[in-house]
Amino acid sequence: MNWLAKVLQGAPDEFVHAALVKYGIGSHIGPRAHLAFSNKRITFKVDLGFEDTFIQGYVDGAPEGTHRISGLIVSYSDRANEFADLNMPLLWKKSGGKGPPTYKSKLKEVAPLQDIKQLVLKEGPTTFFLLSMSPSAAGTPWKITTKTSFPKAPKDTEDGKSKAKAPVFCKGALANSPDILEFILQETLPDLWEEIGPKTKKVQILHKIIIESIEIPEDPNLSFAEKRKLAKRNARLLRKVVIDGKEYTSEYDFVA
Repeated sequence: MNWLAKVLQGAPDEFVHAALVKYGIGSHIGPRAHLAFSNKRITFKVDLGFEDTFIQGYVDGAPEGTHRISGLIVSYSDRANEFADLNMPLLWKKSGGKGPPTYKSKLKEVAPLQDIKQLVLKEGPTTFFLLSMSPSAAGTPWKITTKTSFPKAPKDTEDGKSKAKAPVFCKGALANSPDILEFILQETLPDLWEEIGPKTKKVQILHKIIIESIEIPEDPNLSFAEKRKLAKRNARLLRKVVIDGKEYTSEYDFVA
């Protein structure tokens, strides 16, 4: 389940905690999603933070057979052994620097859908699948394109409005089947799925994350990086959803 959906349902976990590590005290623009519905397809443009939902939607519903898959897997922990049993060759490279080490593996394969499903099942709180996929044979409308570098965080203006461009970190289209539609609504609109009907055309989802305070572990044996990773954040999620021009707002307090 997408980490934002977990906040909406009052069940923050280690995935929510990991998503908040990058945020300091103050107000931040959170992940956004632009969705469009037609009889045959669901098209999407989303920020980092929603890409996992649409990658999962792709592998759950895409046609059987082989698929072109390319991109990058990024993990903040060494998980090479966990991925070693896959029917897909992965060569991991460790990179360092001032921040914590990262482990990356590039992908450019033509693989059976079942093997891609097994890859995506290896999810983790600090593992990111930055994948682009399409069926080897004609598979319209199935397509997903994800950037392979993390975007810079957009900034708020003084009046609280963002000058950021529309989300383009991950975009594409899925078939609008009952199962895929139900999955996407559960992941992106668990609070408003009843407002989505057969005539719904466009949905925009916007978030603001406000970090009220950070509780840092006092253990002197922990490094700064470890304390930052383990720190708990008291936060508020401000959510605005626009469904065919009708606006819904909500607010959620949580700790993660």
